[in-house]
Amino acid sequence: MGDSKSECRLREVQCPYGFNWSNLKAELRAVWDCNVKGWKLDFAYPINFVRKLLYPVVFMLPYFLYGLVLVGGRYSENLQMLVGTGDVVGFIFTGYILMGFIGTALLAIGSNMRNEQWFGTVSGVYVMPASRLGQVLGMALHSTIQNCFCTLIQFLFVYTFFGLVLNIEGILPALGIFALMMFALYGFGIVVSVLSLLLKEGWVVYEIIYSLMAVLSPVAYPLTVLPTLAQQASSVFPTVPAMIGLRTFLLVDYRPEVVSNVFLHLLALAALWILFGVLLFNLMDRYVRKRGLLEKF
Repeated sequence: MGDSKSECRLREVQCPYGFNWSNLKAELRAVWDCNVKGWKLDFAYPINFVRKLLYPVVFMLPYFLYGLVLVGGRYSENLQMLVGTGDVVGFIFTGYILMGFIGTALLAIGSNMRNEQWFGTVSGVYVMPASRLGQVLGMALHSTIQNCFCTLIQFLFVYTFFGLVLNIEGILPALGIFALMMFALYGFGIVVSVLSLLLKEGWVVYEIIYSLMAVLSPVAYPLTVLPTLAQQASSVFPTVPAMIGLRTFLLVDYRPEVVSNVFLHLLALAALWILFGVLLFNLMDRYVRKRGLLEKF
């Protein structure tokens, strides 16, 4: 009997706990593995993968066509009076490229657990020895990389068929704005992902939030054309200051609709959404496991 107990003790594995380097490496490995899993699923359905890469171009075309037809050309005097630049193509492109990353926050992050159910992997993923938050961030990483490829395709398409004039000197600060926006969107997406733990049909809420963000984010029109209340409400979404910041650095003669420090605004939103999102997600994750609510998936 003593030998049996000794043998059992020898087979025990001491798992690290708390915030330490071993746990951090394990979580980062889980994030990367979830990212790899997402790419394997994409490559398993090549036709659908190609569709994902091309559909942003298809959805972007109506914005350009409507703008060019209504204005009667590439340049608009009314747009120039509002924001300092009349380049319709450049204005729409620098706004629309961020729409895919709104989908990253709401679909890749927000409905992560629902997607796992569709692929039949939710049970295995939810009980694996890693935090659910790391799994959500892994899919966010996968979606971010995928959207970067989509943005590159959009850029090549617009540059080839419409011509695109951007300020090359503003690329570095524009990348800084983009990075801050992604951190803020990650935090916002984590908050939204709590809905997937509570609501079986959370996609309805995702669609409402996506539509709301699409209206309040100045993609194809200046922010100043919205009602004052809508302009004030839009400040809580990171895409709005990001679009204004990107256009400030990338479009020649662009005059920001809102005078503010874009970097500080995005930094505050990133800190707020990330802290609130992580706290809310952990509380809801404990509640779901305590109540045994996983069976509804």
